[in-house]
Order: sequence, then structure tokens, then C-alpha cells
Amino acid sequence: MISTQLIGPADIRFFVGYSGWSEGQLVDETSYGSWIVSKMDANYLFKVGHQQLWSYALSHKGDVYSVIAQMPDHISQN
Repeated sequence: MISTQLIGPADIRFFVGYSGWSEGQLVDETSYGSWIVSKMDANYLFKVGHQQLWSYALSHKGDVYSVIAQMPDHISQN
């Protein structure tokens, strides 16, 4: 895609990290509601800046998530 100029450097993102769970832990956490699960929209990754990604995804989820999306990152700003 780069060689055909369909994308450029600004279109490439790397998400690096590691998360691990013991057997059944993620299933348990999901059933408790500890995770926000949603279908993925490619626009979240490729059209939204990394600073706005979390609030953008939550806003588009609607309902109570829209309220959460507007909360400041740091508790002192509440």
C-alpha cells in the first residue's frame, strides 16, 4: 500500500504492549462488566487521533458511555 501511495507515514500506527490473563480470567471479567465490549470500527484506528480515540469510541457507543467519554482524564479535573 505504501509503494502504490495508497497510504503514507501519517496513516500508519503501531500499538505495542502486552496483556495477559490466567485461564478463565478474561471471561470472568467480561461477565462482571469490567470491560466495555463493542464491535470495532476501522475509522477509530485510522481516522481519529490517538488523543481522542477513547472518547470518540465511547461517544459513538451512546447511552451512559457518552457521559463517560466526556469525563476528564485526571480525577482532579472533575
